[in-house]
Amino acid sequence: MTTTTTMRSVFACLFIAAALLSAGCTGEEEPFTGQAATEFRSETSGYDDRVEFRFVPNSDEPGTYSAIYTLERDVSWGTTTETRENVRYEDISRASPIEIVVPREAPLGRVALDIEIRNAAGDVLHRSRTSVAPATPVPIPP
Repeated sequence: MTTTTTMRSVFACLFIAAALLSAGCTGEEEPFTGQAATEFRSETSGYDDRVEFRFVPNSDEPGTYSAIYTLERDVSWGTTTETRENVRYEDISRASPIEIVVPREAPLGRVALDIEIRNAAGDVLHRSRTSVAPATPVPIPP
């Protein structure tokens, strides 16, 4: 095999490789038309008589979501647990978030909420556990 034949083979391989690479890199991409998954942030406020849990979506567009949550409360006679499944929330947006208000039996009662929020297709968008308890007092030396 001569040098000229070898060079031609190398150039032919390079040409084919360049053609294959450019075909894959310059193809038209379809525009993204699906809706991005909504994310939620949680806010919690504790008061003597209640605890307010809010889950705020990152969207101004109203949507429908479902939630599964477990609520734990310390009351005077022990811990109670309440589980709700497939609770439907409609017209939820940044201005109108999901709100769960839990009455407190005593100002020092602990409240905890485990929640999973899903969109209409069943995709999990948010999972969290939040608990509110009284602060432990720090003794002040005399």
